[in-house]
Amino acid sequence: MKKLAVLLVGIISLVTLVACVDETTTAATTGNPVATTTAPSSVSGTTVPVTTAGQTTTVTYDEFWDEDHNGTPDWQEEEITLRYASWQHTSAEIVTIESLMVQAFTEKYPNITVEMQIVSEDTEWDATFMTLSESENLPDVFLVRRLANFLPYNILADITDYFDHDPDTEYIFDSVYDLGKYNGRRYAVPTFIFPQLWIVNLDILDAAGINAPSYDWTYEQMEAIAAAATNENTHVIGMYGAHFYYRELPKILKLRAATNAAETATAKSWYAYTFDGSGFNFTDPVFLTAMNDMRDALSSGACVHQLSSDTLLDWYLSSDFDPRYNGKVALWRDASWSAKNHFGEMLFEWDVYPGPDGISGGNTDIAGISYTSEHKAAAYQLLKWMSYSEEGLLTRYQLFEDYSEMVSGQANNYGYPVVDYGIDGYGVNQLWETIPYGLTAPGFVSPEFIEALKNGALWANKETVGWDEADSAAGPYISQVINNETEFAAVSGEMQTAADSAFAAAIAAMDALISEFS
Repeated sequence: MKKLAVLLVGIISLVTLVACVDETTTAATTGNPVATTTAPSSVSGTTVPVTTAGQTTTVTYDEFWDEDHNGTPDWQEEEITLRYASWQHTSAEIVTIESLMVQAFTEKYPNITVEMQIVSEDTEWDATFMTLSESENLPDVFLVRRLANFLPYNILADITDYFDHDPDTEYIFDSVYDLGKYNGRRYAVPTFIFPQLWIVNLDILDAAGINAPSYDWTYEQMEAIAAAATNENTHVIGMYGAHFYYRELPKILKLRAATNAAETATAKSWYAYTFDGSGFNFTDPVFLTAMNDMRDALSSGACVHQLSSDTLLDWYLSSDFDPRYNGKVALWRDASWSAKNHFGEMLFEWDVYPGPDGISGGNTDIAGISYTSEHKAAAYQLLKWMSYSEEGLLTRYQLFEDYSEMVSGQANNYGYPVVDYGIDGYGVNQLWETIPYGLTAPGFVSPEFIEALKNGALWANKETVGWDEADSAAGPYISQVINNETEFAAVSGEMQTAADSAFAAAIAAMDALISEFS
């Protein structure tokens, strides 16, 4: 049934890509209605009559993709070879979800040959790409570790026009839609969201007589659970790690403080760490509240940011002991790609929760097209297939299911789509209902978890020039507050000034580099 669903979605996606029919059509073989998609206003088109099997239908073609109006996108009308690179695929001898996806792409588009280009591990990615650029040997489509590291060196193509003429981009979450842009132009797309999971030790809650929360829990419920679960005698920690307080909590408080539509829109536009798309807001009152709440939680013992090796040895008789995975923490926040390596160690009942108040943290991977690619239109289709295409995503999850034992090591970082294509003609959200992570924990596929990603407060450092520099400037002040060396109110202005200066300097340096290499 799933394979049939993938085929049906594939047919619908192809029709949508080639043309936007101006009337609802009926599937000839089943008699069931098929949802049609109207191109967004940014997509221009030409209306022409098309005759098929003796019947004439008026169809609007996007001239950007189909200049000759023959019903076939131009990139499908010539033999093309592309190269794809991912730090997950580091050897020609292994099978990865990426290589399986590439094979499926070439089966769908037989005019395109895609070769997996072996580059390097992600830690050597940027240096290797500089060498590839100098030797004019760049792959056509590839993952990007930091936009800033590639942007000025004629590595990334400007893909704004392709993105703007792609009707499927309207389904990308608002929380990630603008990621991958610089100075109003797009150089990368978000591929997957890798969430910060809230892992709840249900055994600790049960032992303390605490009811497990529902997936729509609030920030107050989270703190109450952490406080009630803390047990100094047995060294059970209520909440481990304080990152939530300065990453996601400011957006939660900003949304709560909004009193009108304009303020709500501003709050929704925030990423993690108070970033609003153009700068950081550390002097906003909500950040002061968040930092004060963090100090209260740390002072009360309900939250422990980290433990020294001496404390670990004293409490748990081992300096290497991790209290989270060994059953001594009730709640903690953990990156999906990191947490997955410890699930086998967690010999207790547990579940995964979205962020409190429906705001999850996390980050995205991003990918782009090489500046030197000779077939950018086709490369864009491969980029889309490997990231947010509905058919590509359904294919990815089916391949993961079919080859789970072979590819789980590389593929299952619990990446989530950056899109929601909604409910199909059968009343089913094909994409979300196909996500396989519920086999690990039911919370992974709860509706609340998915909604919390759409509204997420994401750590957008890969996609934002100057984010890392501002973080480095602000980080020491946050550490002082965590360590109770100062009150945040005493350093907030200084922290804001330092972050602003670092952010502006990074952008100025980037503009200078772009000018130098253009």
